[in-house]
Amino acid sequence: MTVRYAPDVTAMRRLVAVARRSQPADLVITSGALLDVYTEEILEGWGLVIADGRIAYAGPDVEKFESVARIEGRGHVIAPGLVEGHTHLLRLGLKETIPLQVAAGVTTTVLESMELAYILGPAGLRELLADAAGMPGRVLLTVPTLTGLDPVFDRDLGIPGREWVELLDLPGVAGVGEANWVEVIRGHPRVEALVAGAHARGLTVEGHGAGAKEPILNPFGAYGITADHEGIDAADTLNRVRLGYYAEVRHGATRQDLPAIAALWREGEVTDFGRLALVSDGVEPQDLVEGRSLNRVVELAIESGLPLARAVRLASRNVAERFGLGRWIGGLAPGMFADLMLLAREEPGVKPRLVLVGGRTPQAAVRHRYPSEMLHTLKLDRVDPAWFAHPGRGRWRAMELVAPLVTREVETDGSDVIVATAIDRLGRQRGFRGLLKGLGLTGGACAVSAAWDSPCLLVVGDSPADMSIAVERLRDLQGGAVVVAKGKVQAEWQAELAGVLSLAPAAQVVSRVNAVNGALRALGCSWPNSLLSIETLTTGVIPHLRLWAEGYVRLRDGAQLGLTWS
Repeated sequence: MTVRYAPDVTAMRRLVAVARRSQPADLVITSGALLDVYTEEILEGWGLVIADGRIAYAGPDVEKFESVARIEGRGHVIAPGLVEGHTHLLRLGLKETIPLQVAAGVTTTVLESMELAYILGPAGLRELLADAAGMPGRVLLTVPTLTGLDPVFDRDLGIPGREWVELLDLPGVAGVGEANWVEVIRGHPRVEALVAGAHARGLTVEGHGAGAKEPILNPFGAYGITADHEGIDAADTLNRVRLGYYAEVRHGATRQDLPAIAALWREGEVTDFGRLALVSDGVEPQDLVEGRSLNRVVELAIESGLPLARAVRLASRNVAERFGLGRWIGGLAPGMFADLMLLAREEPGVKPRLVLVGGRTPQAAVRHRYPSEMLHTLKLDRVDPAWFAHPGRGRWRAMELVAPLVTREVETDGSDVIVATAIDRLGRQRGFRGLLKGLGLTGGACAVSAAWDSPCLLVVGDSPADMSIAVERLRDLQGGAVVVAKGKVQAEWQAELAGVLSLAPAAQVVSRVNAVNGALRALGCSWPNSLLSIETLTTGVIPHLRLWAEGYVRLRDGAQLGLTWS
């Protein structure tokens, strides 16, 4: 294991001494009601005795224990801190994200890391781990498989990728991140090396089984995939549980699947909840700022019929056990870290009044200084506006947005589309000019650098001059998003870390991202989050036609396609 949470001998002796009342505790929490995720009971009159950041004693009559400090828990439920088992950094860096996570009761966050890894490589993950060490909550990372749509980039990443496998030995690494079932079935060498490396180290592997049914879930599971977050309804999720997966019920920024999955418990289709977990898969900054993270997913589970104790269990104990850490986090029992939250009994929902991490009030996050080169990653020459010109009338292939994030392949004569381009931003001098229908944008342009699963910069618009201005301004910012109309910047937000994440205060990022989406609405974009609709045009994990630096990719068969319809 590369996550070492077990106590050493000195800590063990201290905990035993405190539990036997032969030494004073550091903290006692009295007179509350303890939420037990092992029996799913609310134990009235129970409290906690804490020493060296861990629980020495859980039970009634804790008032008898001598302690340096006390917290009166009357009127509160003492619940374990939540464990977020599958999420992504969205727009914000760690210093802004993790304090907001902790305030929402999420004391441990397991992060996917592909967003930075695509641009910064293994060195970027090492920096992210160093950043995580200064956070007020526990932060664990998974090592990404990085199987995007760009074969040139895939080759440059390294196959089988020894330097990626070596990351599994670093403290704070919890396993391998999203392994796409397509690459597993095809036997991608780097995915094989990473998954084998995880197995050899006793680490877990997160699956990405979008659309997978039993004929795929069986070989996927045989590969050793531990968990999957791609079940979108009760049947999907039950299939995963039956095959031994940890089935993660996702509800967050990109998908909101919990209501459809809740039939599992409302209709009694599952009685053993040991293989179910609640995750967000990413939370928008505005939700974080307003106090909504995994705690909101727990609230929705309660509103969908789960008792409080069971809903909390699915977002704490079950997640910790899925990572092999259930002896030390995810519950409130002797020997475990005192990661907890106090919930007022008269207040509905999961809104912590107090959060402790390791038995202490969380401290302020420490700002990590990333190397300068990681803040200057857009390696672009000036793009001639003529390159962005519409190809005119003809028989063209276009991608059409048919849902906020879903596209399809369509033929067009060019009359009802705008230009959508993908430009390699790592200095490879590659780019593709495609066409896009269904975004709604007219009379301007938008450029974004945080293209999903890709080293590309995306530019969409119907004005070559505005598209060129947007790219130039984005290069000045070294990342983020820029909206231009009639030659003037209408809105922008900066994402200087790898061109993906902002290091600005969360409230400022929320304001500027909202301004970008507002400017897109003013240009006719009607999707709920049009910025996200643009950013996802490159990902291979959302159907059906996608962009890369040398063309389109049709996900159904992996075909690489050009602009001309044939």
